[in-house]
Amino acid sequence: MINLFENFDRDTLDLLRSQKTAGFNIPTVVINDDGFLPKDVTSPINHYCEFDNIENPLYFDKLPVPKFWRIEATAQSGIIYDIDRRRADIYFHKVDNSRLVKQVNWLDESGKIAWSDHYNHSGQKYAKTIYYNGNPVLKKFFNKAGKVVIIEHLVSGDIDLYENHQQIHFNDIVDFIIYYLKSNNYQLDHILYNNLNVPFRVSIRLDQPGRDTLFWHESWQPEMPGNMQYIINNSTRTKHIIIQRYRDWTKTKELVKLNQQNVDFHYLGMIYPHPRGNRLSSNALITTNSDQIEHLDEILQAMPNLHFNIVATTQMSDKLLAYAKYSNVDLYPVASYQKIKNLLSDCDVLFDINHGPELLDTVRAAFEQNMLIVSFKDTIHSPRYISPGNIFDTKEITQMEQKITTALNSVEVMKKIIDTQRIDASEVTIDQYKRTLKIISKT
Repeated sequence: MINLFENFDRDTLDLLRSQKTAGFNIPTVVINDDGFLPKDVTSPINHYCEFDNIENPLYFDKLPVPKFWRIEATAQSGIIYDIDRRRADIYFHKVDNSRLVKQVNWLDESGKIAWSDHYNHSGQKYAKTIYYNGNPVLKKFFNKAGKVVIIEHLVSGDIDLYENHQQIHFNDIVDFIIYYLKSNNYQLDHILYNNLNVPFRVSIRLDQPGRDTLFWHESWQPEMPGNMQYIINNSTRTKHIIIQRYRDWTKTKELVKLNQQNVDFHYLGMIYPHPRGNRLSSNALITTNSDQIEHLDEILQAMPNLHFNIVATTQMSDKLLAYAKYSNVDLYPVASYQKIKNLLSDCDVLFDINHGPELLDTVRAAFEQNMLIVSFKDTIHSPRYISPGNIFDTKEITQMEQKITTALNSVEVMKKIIDTQRIDASEVTIDQYKRTLKIISKT
């Protein structure tokens, strides 16, 4: 049994962490390696490029640039200048605002991308993507000695591997992945995958029997994806489909019962980390990088018993700074990542009521901290982690206040609200997880 994932995104991390929390340590292969995979996760790129296990990342100020060129950086990205000419854009690995170099896009004289250099967790430049007229056409991967070991032709899709002084040609990435899996002796009797692109095609094209499982974490659309319909209507290696979103499962479980001739359907959500419980304190949190906060004046006046911590990673406008006049408001402009983490640990209510982008994945972080999360229909950022009963119309400030006040005054009410919040976010127990994985492992 192996995990075969296309990308290592948040949903994949949740799936892998849930498995491990439930006691299942399954070998995991990720197809698209960005150079920063966890130590217990591998990839074909990791294998052939010979990544070091020692983490010695490249910080932006250590990036080699020509003499007299300079680097200017914020917490999110950087720019390389030759006097006043922009020569390259630097992109960081998004972890704790540490400004570790992940990718550098070098620009031609017209300002278009000429090539990209890719760096891993050891500071190794392991790949280069070549562009033509602003479009990626070729990607080369290097080993530790700087020798080309893989060439990916991005237009045609074929791949060349240089191994043991030989060139091996693959018509596409699926053939390349199958070669890698077989040559490294992975157990391919049961593949767990969560993407209907390359991992699904690997499962279909494998020339050996097996019983695979699709973990489906995307929102359920009115119609099933075409590849899922193919699995349902044909006898393939995929014998199990796991629906991971609770709300989608409740809407479709009757439908899927009618489609179990070639596969069986199960619901299995995630096991989330919760470092603490809700303490029913009056500390509330609002995160924002704008001064557009829905009905903030009305909320402050309607809830004088709450203490509001309003935090931004940027400078605050005069409009927002004016809220310091309220005795139940503390403002934190240009807050550090650590300060935001501390506030998430100290507060028990999150108001997701700012317009504009979500700040630092705050809603997910608040969910893990078992904070009561409330939002307006027009400001909601991550509906996955907010119960529908905690999402209000902009005119329902009184109802919002009543829900929060009632919860903060009763351990039983707060527990019920947080339990519902967790169920709506597709949380399951360790025992539930173990039971379902044991079922699909045996059938």
